Formats: sequence, structure tokens, C-alpha cells
Amino acid sequence: MAISTSEQIHRQCPQNQLTFRRLVSVDDTHTSYFLPVESMKQIILLIAILALLSTEALAWSHQGHAMIADLASANLTPAARNQVRELLRGDLDANGNPSGRTTLAEISSWPDEIRTLANNYTFRGWHSRANPVCNDRLGACKNGHCVDQIIIDQTAILKDRTQPQRARNEALKWIVHLVGDLHMPLHSGSNGDGGGNIPVTLVGLKSGKNPTLHEVWDNELLLQALKRGPISVPVEPTTTLAADAPTQWMLEARNMARHDVYDPLPGFICGSNPAIPIVLDKTYQEKAFPVIRDQIGKAAARLAQLLNESLR
Repeated sequence: MAISTSEQIHRQCPQNQLTFRRLVSVDDTHTSYFLPVESMKQIILLIAILALLSTEALAWSHQGHAMIADLASANLTPAARNQVRELLRGDLDANGNPSGRTTLAEISSWPDEIRTLANNYTFRGWHSRANPVCNDRLGACKNGHCVDQIIIDQTAILKDRTQPQRARNEALKWIVHLVGDLHMPLHSGSNGDGGGNIPVTLVGLKSGKNPTLHEVWDNELLLQALKRGPISVPVEPTTTLAADAPTQWMLEARNMARHDVYDPLPGFICGSNPAIPIVLDKTYQEKAFPVIRDQIGKAAARLAQLLNESLR
């Protein structure tokens, strides 16, 4: 019988511990640190260092995940829609309190929310897989903890009606989120830089302080792409999904990371990074927008098919 992920968190991180420590999550594929709050100077210095070492950011933004979930919801069968409604009845938030959330869009970022409550090993690797973009080797997946395998495992829980309601509820939330993560190219492909965690300058667009390639694909480029009108959801084949479909989707996204994210970078050479910060000019941005829109549409179509087959 599956143990819900929220149950794992509360076993490992009781509330009386969280009041004494603050978790600064660097990466769930590499090293994370519990940072005691001691002095403001130390915190500022460590945050700056950890930002440079970070090897996995959040995929897409909340808006991207919500868009994928909304588009998928519109393509659910009546049977799947009814089961989603039942599975979200009594949904809990990251702290284990009633969330009041009743739609896929509303729960689409729950897996990111619970990461800050877990210890530094609980969800390591769950949101990505560092597949090299310059060869066909698969990235590491220790103990099955990588995005494609977690989707496969959580789908098995979702399908199994003998599992507890909470386990199936959380499986649904993981699937909705991770299918989106997997279609973000830099969560499925990397040039040895933690999936694009290299400094960039974004020409003509406002960005956060010290943005990375990963961050601007998650946020600024995504938001600009979403402004370009409604996103169409491709019609997926009527054939039943293969057991390893998430892995195939991931490899497709890995190839897009190479051809659509890295290759257009000025001075890009496999196995090394160009001089930083890398300038992302208007030409680069314009090429990125249709890639992002296509990936959002594909993620929605595939998520809908996965849920329709799992919730018959």
C-alpha cells in the first residue's frame, strides 16, 4: 500500500522542527542545505553562492502549469472528469490543511509547494532528469527517482482503486505537475549545467536579478509565449499509451533542449558553455516562443490522455 507523500513529509519534518530551521532548497537532484537563521550577512552570502550552484529550478511557472492543467481538463472524458472531482474532494494543502481546491489547475503546483517542507532527500530527482543533450545516454535515475519514472509509478497508484483515497489524490497531483515539468526542455536535457543554470542577459524584457537560462525559459519567455493567443491542443493518437510513454516524451523534450534551447545560443559547443552572461537577443526569443507553445499544448494533450486511460 502506498504511503502518501504528505505523510512522508510530516513523519520527517514535524512542525516543531520547522519553526527552528529554514530550508533553502538548492536542487532535488544534487545537494540541498538546511540553513539555520544566524545572521543576515551569512544568509545573503549563502543565497548568492547557492544561486550559482543551483542545478534545478522550478519548471514552467505557476501560470504554465495551470495552463496545461486547464487545457487537459477540457479534454477529459466524463468518466475521468467525475473521478477527478471525487479525488479532489477533501483535498489538503502542503501543510495538511483543507485546501478548498477543486480543479486540476488549482492543484497543479502542489508538488512545488511541498518541496519546501520536506527534508533535502525526500523528493530529490523527482522533477527532472539530467539527460545529456550531446549524446544519447540517459541521465541518472537513482532508485527510480527521476521525472519519467515517478510519473510511471504514480500512474500505477492512480489506476489502483484499492489504494487509499489520499494516495490516489496525491498521485493525481504529482502526475498533473510532472507531465508539465517533463515537457519543459531543460527538465529533460542538460549540457552539464544543471539544466541551463547559467547566467543570461535577456534583451528587451525585464527579468529577475541574475537570471539563468533555465529561469527565463520558466518565466519571462513562457509568459511572452502565452500572450500570443490561445494554445491549441493537438489530437493525440487513439492508440493506448505505451507503458514507457513518459520516457519517450522526456527523450523528445531532451532533443528539443539540444536543438531549440542550446544550439541557438551564441558560441554554443557541446560539452562547454559560451562566455557568460549569454545574451538572448530578440531572434533567440522569437524562436523560443513557438517551441514553448507547442510543448504546453503537447503536455496538455498527453496529460488528458494519461488521465482518461487511468480513470476509466
